Amino acid sequence: MKITFLPQNITCEAEAGDTILQAAVKAGVNIDGNCAGKGTCGKCKVKIVEGDLSECVDHHHRLSQNEEEAGYRLACCHKVSDGMVVEMPEAETTASRKKKMVILPENFEPGETVEKHCITVEKASLANQNSDEVRVEQALGWEDLRFSYSALERLPQALSEGEEVTVTLRDGEVIDVEPGNTEDENYGIAVDIGTTTVVVMLWNLRKGSMEEISAVTNPQGAYGADVISRITFVMEQAGNLSVIHKAVIDCINRAIEEFAETLHIRPQNIYRFAVVGNTTMSHIFLQINPSALAVAPFAPVFTRGKTVLAAELGLHANEAAEVYTAANIAGHVGSDITAGVITTDLMDCDKGHLFIDIGTNGEIVLTGNGRAVACSTAAGPAFEGSSITQGMRAARGAIEKVDIREDSVDISVIGDCEPVGICGSGIIDAVGELIRTGIVDKSGRLLDRKKLEKKGISEGILKHIREDGKSCDFVLYFSEDGKNDVVITQKDVREVQLAKAAISAGITIMMKEIGVTLDTLEKVSIAGAFGNYIRNASAINIGLLPAVNEEKIVSLGNSAGIGASMILLSERCREESEIVAERIQHIELAGRSDFQDQYMMAMMF
Repeated sequence: MKITFLPQNITCEAEAGDTILQAAVKAGVNIDGNCAGKGTCGKCKVKIVEGDLSECVDHHHRLSQNEEEAGYRLACCHKVSDGMVVEMPEAETTASRKKKMVILPENFEPGETVEKHCITVEKASLANQNSDEVRVEQALGWEDLRFSYSALERLPQALSEGEEVTVTLRDGEVIDVEPGNTEDENYGIAVDIGTTTVVVMLWNLRKGSMEEISAVTNPQGAYGADVISRITFVMEQAGNLSVIHKAVIDCINRAIEEFAETLHIRPQNIYRFAVVGNTTMSHIFLQINPSALAVAPFAPVFTRGKTVLAAELGLHANEAAEVYTAANIAGHVGSDITAGVITTDLMDCDKGHLFIDIGTNGEIVLTGNGRAVACSTAAGPAFEGSSITQGMRAARGAIEKVDIREDSVDISVIGDCEPVGICGSGIIDAVGELIRTGIVDKSGRLLDRKKLEKKGISEGILKHIREDGKSCDFVLYFSEDGKNDVVITQKDVREVQLAKAAISAGITIMMKEIGVTLDTLEKVSIAGAFGNYIRNASAINIGLLPAVNEEKIVSLGNSAGIGASMILLSERCREESEIVAERIQHIELAGRSDFQDQYMMAMMF
């Protein structure tokens, strides 16, 4: 049966019994699937333009009556019917924002990791009966040149079309032969496989320039919002590892197909890949079982960088294209962190320098006093919106900034439209402002109107307090009909409290471990799209970041994507990444007797 997704106008075949979400994964259409099909998060709302609407599966009441009557359904629960047309919400997503955040460091010098040389090869004759490969060697001025099997296959055809051919060399081996001059058609792919977003970057290896970038929601989200739920999916039955592996391979291939179509390049001219991701993503990408990462002692199958051929993974590229998956640091500190670190001066290790990547897991690296340590904290999904009542990813309609004035609440909304929820940066901003103004006390309690009146809070702000007898909510936005207000609940504040406490405790323990204090902490580098959009003052207010001068805080952009690109373009950076991963000492917080005490102390705002 056929299903069409709008506005992309993508039509695909679906199996009877498939949900809309499952069909979307097959079609390469991105729908948030944070709860892995359980219907609990409500993030996968879509509008059925044509198709069966007789049933509405919504056990957790994520759809309003108005939405249900307008044809909205949860994609993870609603079954496909033949000829169904589904309209996706218009969105400026976290994925699209990441496109803007891949800028190589000013002092970075790319090297030509794959060389292409256009040469003129003398034709064979009675006077020169040397083999084709020897005559290529002579034209290049090389000796004992090695040829890959695929290049050797192409050699006679290429030479038959003329004396001018282009040979592609990697590490002294010819991996491709083409007729004519194709020196400029020399491409590589850098990939950042995030739990939420997959960023695929096309680079010209000869020029060292980015040609195009694709950033889409990770289709593995249909099988779980976080790494543990995806590992659980792998463990549920044989064959699931192949399913979730294929999802990310197909995602990368779709990006390559788009590059080929829009830029008129041939995938045959893609000769090199550099791939980074957290340790679970790295394992799944290589189709290596990650099950051990879900249970103590969280030992990965591998940490060192791995090299395979693109053909072995089913990636669309030259048959001899090399795929390098960068080195992981530990079970829950992956190659995305390794890649991020090489974009900074973090490994100088002389001065206190904190690197933090905030997501479902908060990965933290700290250097100072000649040491480099790292840890991972289970921050949970609060900062990505999943566990927040009206949380959402950074998409159109998400509140991303909050200012509580003396008499009013000002908000900024992605897309400058009516808000429908709140994303990670907005959540931190909102809670930070609630703490700054005393509306939330140090224990994390959202105070009622009576207590706030005594504190002198204005009536303009008091009207945002909504009480139900047991707890309070804070209304960020009042809708015209009162049915679509956007609120921060007491539960939301507690979710933020739990998340920030885990990260704060991890930072404190590592600072104590290597003797770095707030006075000697000279720099705080924040990685990822999240770090690019949060307001530093709010992050400090809630205790997510150490209380340092804001001038010391630097946003790195998509440091994982930048680092992956550096590894792709430079053998020196590839070697450096291996050294970095080996040198950083991992601290397992679960094995620390002081972690629980620090965690409880960090719960206070």
